[in-house]
Amino acid sequence: MELRQLRTVLAIAETGSLTKAAELLHVVQPALSRQLKQLEDELGTPLFERNRLGMVLTVPGRRFVDQVRVSLKGLNEARADIGAAKSDLLGTVSIGMLPGLAAALAGPLVIALQQQYPNLRVRIATGFSDFLQEGLEGGKLDICLMGDYLQSELLQTSPVYSEPIYVLGLPGSGLSEDAPMTLEAVSRMPMVVPEARSLRNVIDRACTILGVNLNLVAESDSTAVILDLVSRGVGYTILPVIPIMTMLAEKRIEGAPIISPTLQRTVIIGTAVLNRNPRIVNVLHAELMRLLEPYIRQFDHAGVRWLAG
Repeated sequence: MELRQLRTVLAIAETGSLTKAAELLHVVQPALSRQLKQLEDELGTPLFERNRLGMVLTVPGRRFVDQVRVSLKGLNEARADIGAAKSDLLGTVSIGMLPGLAAALAGPLVIALQQQYPNLRVRIATGFSDFLQEGLEGGKLDICLMGDYLQSELLQTSPVYSEPIYVLGLPGSGLSEDAPMTLEAVSRMPMVVPEARSLRNVIDRACTILGVNLNLVAESDSTAVILDLVSRGVGYTILPVIPIMTMLAEKRIEGAPIISPTLQRTVIIGTAVLNRNPRIVNVLHAELMRLLEPYIRQFDHAGVRWLAG
């Protein structure tokens, strides 16, 4: 029984597909099939059933995979402990962030890492949560700060903070942070909305519960474009509060929290279950939390809540 066989079984169990597991592990599918067959022959029992839904664990397979998860987690921790004895980190790490967070954190993060680990190369990727999740699951990113995401057994995630979602309009529109608006009232306003799946999921779920639809006049995957359209009087928009706090303070836009139901975005930190660099990922996690907490806590007055331990 080899380590690569254990990783193969776990990857197939998590993805439910030989093809997706092969892509995740960067091996060709026939090689993956051979590894699985060798392991099943050695154990004397099939670990998966093949049906129209894909690769489904058998009862012995479920028990075996549970033990594999524990074993691989222990192995990763052992590697991290050994790596901790080294004074330096080498290689390249890829960090994904939402655009607003990257604007505030990327500089301090890269500087801090350069000072501590001069031989570590840092790549910062920015985008909305669906793009970041795809990067994590595909092995292109090592760690991410992202918003609402699709539940996935390929990822390890934990909440970092939550922030209110505001309706925003031009100065003089009558919106006020002290006068929250119901989602039903917001739904009747001409709206320029973000295409980002993470934020739209929050909005669309709430609209479905109320039985209302937004009055859409334009959509964009760029916050800058959305705010430009708002500034030209095209319509109102809905965005989380932190990225627009400066504009609110400078009175370039007006905004009000949305209630009934209260809309909030939760930002999480995520890593891949089968990450390649557990030692580096642990360092990045700690450094991101160290820099992020004081930045987020300055927005407590706006209803932002720090959720990490």
